[in-house]
Amino acid sequence: MKWHNLSHFCVIFLLLVVAMGASAQTNVTKHKHGDWYWGLAGGFSQSLAENARGTDFIVHQVPSVNMLLGHNFTPAFGLRFTGGLNMQLSRCSKAAENAMPQIYGNGRYSFKCLTATLSGIFNITNVFFGYEDERTMTWSLLFGGGYLKTFGFDEQKIWSWNKYSYYPINPDGGDYFVGHVGVQCGVRVNEAWNIDLELRTNATDNAYNGVENGNNIDFYLDLMVNFVYHFKNGKQGLRRFREPKREPYFDPVLIDHSRDYTETVRFGESMYTEIPFYAGFYYLNSVTTKRVALVAKFLQRHPEVNLNIVGHPDIIPDEDVEYHHHLAQKRAEEVRDALVKRFQIDSTRLRTSIEDHALQSFKTVREWVPAVNFIMEASEGAAAQ
Repeated sequence: MKWHNLSHFCVIFLLLVVAMGASAQTNVTKHKHGDWYWGLAGGFSQSLAENARGTDFIVHQVPSVNMLLGHNFTPAFGLRFTGGLNMQLSRCSKAAENAMPQIYGNGRYSFKCLTATLSGIFNITNVFFGYEDERTMTWSLLFGGGYLKTFGFDEQKIWSWNKYSYYPINPDGGDYFVGHVGVQCGVRVNEAWNIDLELRTNATDNAYNGVENGNNIDFYLDLMVNFVYHFKNGKQGLRRFREPKREPYFDPVLIDHSRDYTETVRFGESMYTEIPFYAGFYYLNSVTTKRVALVAKFLQRHPEVNLNIVGHPDIIPDEDVEYHHHLAQKRAEEVRDALVKRFQIDSTRLRTSIEDHALQSFKTVREWVPAVNFIMEASEGAAAQ
């Protein structure tokens, strides 16, 4: 295969990857939009070019540093730009080394590579097993290509080698197309951070290491550890695939829940105040947070009251029971966390529970619906009296 044909093939393949990724999102339901992330990567490059393939693997591990910027369009597919500096170590032929060991020594020479590549990333774990926002580990495949520049050859060493015709090397470097495939194992540290272990095989022009020969392609490996930070999504502080803020201009449920109900202490009964959520999700926005603020004020006025925060699911046609339970629990936890972190309510006064049924029926999935209510319970002090 000629090199220009390979570059055309890689470009076409990358376009197919993007198209396949767009269609793959149908395999992952209940999540919309994506997340931006950036990262730093450090690791090693291993030259597989010509004579380097038969040498000690460990000796040829040289440092590489990359910067990453990416966007996951769905839990199944994303694109990532990578730019970096790779140190490379190649070697002359064994015949040249044996013929003139006093000149060629151990036969090794170094050079550097600057790379700028675009990768399509398939999260095969999410494709085959569905997206879980708290999954610890995922596996992904990546494909792509881009630009490679070689420079910084050991010119003094190469100058002495080029006096002889055993193994001529061009130290001027060059500009090349590079394609790659790889596999990535991602470990979720917390909501913001990932640590990814990544192995890439890179294919480029056979002259990238300064040596022209009968082959059309040379290869090198990258083994990298990526430290990845997911950007916040708008003002919500939400990351990954939790739905970003959405505030309809007019929505009857939100308008109704903007009213300040007069609450009285009624142990064992539900507060009038309820918290609406957008159907299918569990985020709080600026309107619904005001409702949580009213609950906080009630608790501050009545220290004898504790609350059972009850999360409710939606009525969704697929009737995924496990998903509904998870959704109800996350809604209750979201409200509890807001009361504790935003309004400094003592966490010992709050507990969460879930119900299997919707708090209020609704017609479509594209609307807000009350989904969290509060049961008043007597505090230990009040119970003792």
